Amino acid sequence: MYINNYALDLTANDTVAIETDFGKASLTKINIGSLKLKTGKIIATDPILLYDDQSFNVKVKPGNYPVFAYVADFENGEKRTALSKIEFSNEHPARWTMALYEGESHNNLKIDEFLGFDVENGICAYMDESVMEELDMLFEDDLEEYENLISSSVKFSKKSFSHKDIPYGKNSCNIIAFSAGWKDGTFPSYFGYDKNNKPCCLVTDFMVLE
Repeated sequence: MYINNYALDLTANDTVAIETDFGKASLTKINIGSLKLKTGKIIATDPILLYDDQSFNVKVKPGNYPVFAYVADFENGEKRTALSKIEFSNEHPARWTMALYEGESHNNLKIDEFLGFDVENGICAYMDESVMEELDMLFEDDLEEYENLISSSVKFSKKSFSHKDIPYGKNSCNIIAFSAGWKDGTFPSYFGYDKNNKPCCLVTDFMVLE
């Protein structure tokens, strides 16, 4: 199973200098909103593609949780979202485990293999399962309106970072959307567990710090 502990552990920093295969960069932690989880079931997805409409199989306590992006500012002027994190507590992770969907297992994965969600539009989003249930019910015109909302709120650019906390849903929930990674790809997420074996965060690795 692929897991980049070096990258995941960088989420303990507010700002840190890093060296990557793509050059030197400064990695900065940015607060991009507070995610309301009505059900405690988290969905990570490309908010336009919406292929990944299942929640992860770990449920957390319903509530509002801060969301952070870790943006790498490279010497050539490019900015890339390397990681993102939802914090469930102030505890530090003692171990990491891959975030999976119901029925998935990492037992047979090779050292360089992982399971994750697909991004095609350079945008990632976190949302509660109840929001996705509403999106799944949209008719064509309403779906087009929703896609226009996302596209106008968040833009992917190599030179800048974009994000938006978008109120959405009948339950006063929201969508935290932000520009991510290399624009497209499949990206793994990991739950961090504290010393008492309780989930303290969820981190998505956009493979910038391989």
